[in-house]
Amino acid sequence: MQEVNELKQYLKPLYKHNTERLCSEIISYAKDFPRNENPYPNLLWHKFLNLYAVYPDGVENGNAAPLARLIPHLAHIKRLGSNALHILPFLASPLVDAGFDVSDYMRVRDDLGTMDDMRNVVHEAQKLGIRLFMDLVANHVSEEHEWFQKAQAGDEKYRRYFIVQKTKPHFVEKFHKESAVWARYIVNGKVRDVNIAFPEMAGEIPHWREGKDGYWYYHTYYPQQLDLNWHNPDVFLEFAKIIVFWASLGFNFRLDAIPFVGKGAYKQTDEDNEFTHQLTAAFRSVAESINPECVFIVETYERIQVITRYLGYTHFKQTHLAYNFHLCTYLWVALVEQDATFIWQKLDELDEIPVHADWINFLRNHDELSLAYLQDPLLSDVKNALMKYGEPFREGYGISGRTYSLLGRDETRFLNAYFLVASLPGGVLIPYGDEIGKTNIPLDKLPPQLRKDTRNINRGKITAEELNSAKGKRIMEKLSKIIVKRQALREFLNVWPQRLTSPAGVFAATYHFGISELLVLVNITDKPQCVKITIAPHKDYEEMLSFHKIEYGEGKITLSPYAGIWLQK
Repeated sequence: MQEVNELKQYLKPLYKHNTERLCSEIISYAKDFPRNENPYPNLLWHKFLNLYAVYPDGVENGNAAPLARLIPHLAHIKRLGSNALHILPFLASPLVDAGFDVSDYMRVRDDLGTMDDMRNVVHEAQKLGIRLFMDLVANHVSEEHEWFQKAQAGDEKYRRYFIVQKTKPHFVEKFHKESAVWARYIVNGKVRDVNIAFPEMAGEIPHWREGKDGYWYYHTYYPQQLDLNWHNPDVFLEFAKIIVFWASLGFNFRLDAIPFVGKGAYKQTDEDNEFTHQLTAAFRSVAESINPECVFIVETYERIQVITRYLGYTHFKQTHLAYNFHLCTYLWVALVEQDATFIWQKLDELDEIPVHADWINFLRNHDELSLAYLQDPLLSDVKNALMKYGEPFREGYGISGRTYSLLGRDETRFLNAYFLVASLPGGVLIPYGDEIGKTNIPLDKLPPQLRKDTRNINRGKITAEELNSAKGKRIMEKLSKIIVKRQALREFLNVWPQRLTSPAGVFAATYHFGISELLVLVNITDKPQCVKITIAPHKDYEEMLSFHKIEYGEGKITLSPYAGIWLQK
C-alpha cells in the first residue's frame, strides 16, 4: 500500500485526471512478474560502484551468439574489479544510432541472440555479484517502432504519442554559438534558438521531419528517432510496463538523454523542467515496486545545479547516480595543461549532493568527449592537444576517440590518468577496451555508412587476440590492481576530499573516515614533482598502492613523472 501511495504521489502532478487509472493498470500488470522479496534489501550498493560498459556485440570470442559470448567475459570483468556491467543498447533496433533507436522495448535484437541468452547473462552475472544496467531510452523511438508506424497510418491514438504539428515549421538558419551548432526558428512570431545535437545528420529542417500522414514530427537526434509526447498518460503507461518487465529480470537503468524527456518542441537542456523531475521520480517508484534495490543513473550534461536536482533529496527520491560530465571535461583540461587545480575547480562545485547519491567519474564513455561549457583559451588548448589523436564530432565541439588513443598511445600517461580517476570520490566507469589499451578504429577503415558518425571509431569489438596480447595482459593487470585496491578503500572515497598544499601539477588530497586517513598524491606532469609533507612511511602511514617511482625525503615526497601513491594512516 505504501508503494501505491508513493506512486500516486508522483503521478498526480503529472497526470492529475489519470492517476487512478494508471496506478490500477500498472499494479495489474506488475502482479504477474516476480518481485525481489529480500526483507533486508541493500539500498546503498550503488555507493561502491565500479562500472564496466560494453556493447552487447562488443566481444569477439568464438562463434556463439553475441549475448552468449558475454558470459565468459563476465569473469574478465570481475578480475578487473568491476562490480557492475552496463550492457549498451540490446533491444530491437535498425541501428541507425547504435541501438539508441529502439523499435521494440520488449525484445532483444535478433542478431544478438534470444531472451533465453539474456536470462543466462543475468543468471551468470548474479552468481559473480555483478549488477546489470540497461539503457532506458525514453526520449524517442525508432521510425520502425509500431507506435510511429501506426501514427503515420493515420491512427490518432498513436499520433498523440509524439510531438507533432500540422504546419511546416518556420526554419530560418543554422549558426554557431557557445561551443555548439544551433537552429533558429520563428514560432508564433517569436525567435526560438535550439541546439542541434547531431548537426552532421540533422536533415534539411534540423529538428523536424514530415511523416507520411502529412504531419511534422519533432526529433532531438536523428530524423529516424521521433520524440515522444510525455504529457500523454498512455506513454507513461507503456514505459511503466517496460520498467516492470526489465526490473523483474534484475536490471537497473541508465536514463538516456533525460533532460529532453517530458519537454515539448524546441527543447533546451538548461531549461530546468519540473515535469521531468516528477517523471524520473515516478520511474523510480515503478521500479522499486518490483525491486527495491533497483538503481537509476541519469545521463545529462547540464548546469551542475540542474544535474544535482535529478539526484533528489530526502523526501523526493529521483535517481541514485549521475555521470560526472563536468569533471570529465576538466580532467582532460588538467591532463592537457598538466595542472591539477582545474580538478579542484570542479570538485569544489560538486559536493552538494544527497547522502544516498553519488557521481560516476570517467575519462571516456561510448559517446564523444564533450567540450561543452569550455571557452577559449582552454577550449582551443584541449582541441589542439587531442584532435590529432581523434576525430571531430558535432562539427568540432566534441572529440571522438578512445582513452588510450587520445593520450597518444602512451601507456604510462594512460595508467596515470586512471590512477587519477580512481583517486577521486564517487564511482568509476571503464568503457570496454580501455582495460587492454584498445585504440581507435581508423575512420577510413570503417564502412562508408558509419564514417559520418565519428563516434564509431571508439566502438567496434575487442578480440581474443587483443585480450591475450602482451600489451593487453599488462595493462589489464595494472589497471585491475588500481580498481581492486580502490574497492578495498571504498569507505574513504565515499567522503569528500580535503585539498593539500602541493605543486599545481600534483593532485594532493586527504580522505578521512572515522579515525583513519587516506593520503592521495598523483603527479599528472612529465616532470618530477616534490610535495612537502612530513610522514614516516611504514610507521605513520602504510603504502596501499603506488604507481611509478616514489622517493621519501626529509619532510617531502618526490614523485617521478606520472607517478601516484595512496597512503593510509
